[in-house]
Amino acid sequence: MAGIPDCTVTTACYTLQKYHAKARSVEESIQSIETLLAIPCYLVIYCNAEVEPYIKERRASLSHLTKIVVQEFEELWCHSLLETVRKNREIWWPTRDSRTCSETHLITCNKADFVLQTIQSNPFHTTRFAWVDSNIGKNASKISHGYSNQMLLHVLHHLTDKFHIQLINVTDKKYKEKEHKREYYEQYRWVACGCLFTTTKAIGMTILNRVKELIVETTQQGYGHGEEMFYLEILDEFYDDIHRGYGDYQDILHNFIRPTTNVVYIYWNLIMQYHDRGYHRECIDACRALIAQFDAFALEINYDLYVRLYSVYYLSMLQMDAAMAEQIAHQIRHYYRINPHFSHQFENLRSICKMESF
Repeated sequence: MAGIPDCTVTTACYTLQKYHAKARSVEESIQSIETLLAIPCYLVIYCNAEVEPYIKERRASLSHLTKIVVQEFEELWCHSLLETVRKNREIWWPTRDSRTCSETHLITCNKADFVLQTIQSNPFHTTRFAWVDSNIGKNASKISHGYSNQMLLHVLHHLTDKFHIQLINVTDKKYKEKEHKREYYEQYRWVACGCLFTTTKAIGMTILNRVKELIVETTQQGYGHGEEMFYLEILDEFYDDIHRGYGDYQDILHNFIRPTTNVVYIYWNLIMQYHDRGYHRECIDACRALIAQFDAFALEINYDLYVRLYSVYYLSMLQMDAAMAEQIAHQIRHYYRINPHFSHQFENLRSICKMESF
């Protein structure tokens, strides 16, 4: 259909107050999904019977683009883990939060299975698939700091065939190891923004089934909260299959395809963290993403940041590929000669950036 991106969005809207009094009510759940329901995209919504009529009413004008799947919590893939999660939390639950319970945690973990179900049924015969949280808030405030109604459609229209996800921070890779899992789950460690991800069938089947394996393994080990921390392994195991966005939660719709906002946050919270931890491949890729935007004049020129980016790009590349590092050095020298703004800022940062050899 003209004007509809070739991507099926999956979401889930459950009211779980019968399990936990502080879970969102039907009214709160519907208010939070209103923005998503108004978007003219192919949409599969998993829910329990209690919220189905409200969703159906609000999506009525777009019913031809919609499939509602009623699955009670007890029917979900994640339900088989419920007793284990309950027992785990009786023993050790350092991230206890009165707003959550075992059931709400498991609904979050079930995202991978919801999308896999949609991929298998593919009711709208699309080539790409996405997950979007239902509780993105009024005007998508959870995933945008300046929402307009074309933004999600723009994202869905410009996807590649890779698995797209946004990275919010950098976490020590030692936590992939079993012996460090308890320390890992002592607190929330932001890795990826699980409220929006996209994929194709082949990559999605592989990655999302691996996510489910990690959920089971981690639960059996006695840990787990949310689903975002499961991506620590995924990011390395499927490195070349993943398109990385960078930024905070409210940057997601803005930065999902390429960085357009909050670039200073990206520099300090991702690029410099990658560099300082010795994760040079990740540092190089993030630097390239930002430098490409500056070079295309898609970002307001910030010469302090631009010089810093080129500096850390060079220093990380020096650890990976000396010949390629020399090409970057050549580019830096060229900019230094022809652009006085670049050379002035370079001199200001020379001692910080350790670029005396230039």
